[in-house]
Amino acid sequence: MKSQFGVKQFVLVGVLIGALGCQSPRMAPVIRPLPPMAQVHPEKRMLPVRATALVPARPGDYLQVLAGGDVMLGHWLLEYLKREGADYPFRRIRHLMQTGDVVFANLEAPFADSGVAVEKTYTFRVPTRYAIGLKQAGLNVVSLANNHILDFGMGALEQTFRALDRVKVRYAGAGRSLDDAWRPAILNTHAGRVAVLAFSMTFPKSFWATDSTGGTAYPHEDRLVQVLDSLDREVDFVIVSFHWGAEKRETPKDYQIYFARLAIDHGADLVLGHHPHVLQGLELYKNRLIAYSLGNLAFASYSKVARQSMLLKVLMHPRGLLFARIYPLNIDNTEVEFQPTPAQDPLAAQIIAKVDSLSRPLNAEDIIDDSGFIWGRMFPHASYEKKRMAAFE
Repeated sequence: MKSQFGVKQFVLVGVLIGALGCQSPRMAPVIRPLPPMAQVHPEKRMLPVRATALVPARPGDYLQVLAGGDVMLGHWLLEYLKREGADYPFRRIRHLMQTGDVVFANLEAPFADSGVAVEKTYTFRVPTRYAIGLKQAGLNVVSLANNHILDFGMGALEQTFRALDRVKVRYAGAGRSLDDAWRPAILNTHAGRVAVLAFSMTFPKSFWATDSTGGTAYPHEDRLVQVLDSLDREVDFVIVSFHWGAEKRETPKDYQIYFARLAIDHGADLVLGHHPHVLQGLELYKNRLIAYSLGNLAFASYSKVARQSMLLKVLMHPRGLLFARIYPLNIDNTEVEFQPTPAQDPLAAQIIAKVDSLSRPLNAEDIIDDSGFIWGRMFPHASYEKKRMAAFE
């Protein structure tokens, strides 16, 4: 069902930039250490900013996705929600989150008013009345495939389904049965039908759905390939979310790289990762973007490690990535009090530099410019672009 793409569909529209504001899978990437901030010079470490972009002529030809990381609204954050309102965590980034056709995050705690905690070190739960905050923020789809969504059992998961249904936020990655957990969220947009699949590859294993129990979706390889091949014929875009990797680890494990590329090989247009709570690199593979970890978004902790994050906006065509942009965030809750805040320089430049450094080994080149843009490989070479630009004058 994915549409064909031709050169005649393109026009020169630089204004959309403002609106958007190969190694082996078995080789572990080696990350170069960052220089001190005083030595970071954009012209030395990144690509120059492109002044213009060629994008499809009709708005219906492209899809805008806004993606964030882990959302957990319990614990210390609850007092703020009671006092300030359900949308409190997202107020400083709402102007960004309400600009996408698909606005996604990982919901790291159930919305439930009852339930018995399972035996594990950390268990999370958020009262159902605060689910409306996701909708007010602009989120329209979340992943439930993670290692906390069943912290208070299947009853709490059922309450989560009802709470999200009431506020009209779609979800994927967990269900009452194995088939239900694998069912994608479908969003109808001006660019076409979008399927969002979500999977958890984190423990406890008892949270994973089986033939006889509900729970989260684990991406068994044969079934993953079959589902992706089928969806590729039924929808216009496929987004795959994975909860994976190791907490506080800045580099993807071998299996993350393998499954991300496998998903794209079988039709995924965008791969989004979470669970490490810190940022990992971006990879441009077959002109599809992989974000191995988007870090935390709004997370009720005072972590000394997870203090910087980002939102990722992606503009894509069925043929692949047009361009994307990193929006650096300050998530140091000792400063921002559980309200992710757009980072200002020099912190913003440092976050972009960090993601660039983490991404370089995954791509064998820089793919991020000094404003946080990632350019898809649909763009022609500069010399050819000048000729194309002249044709539109």
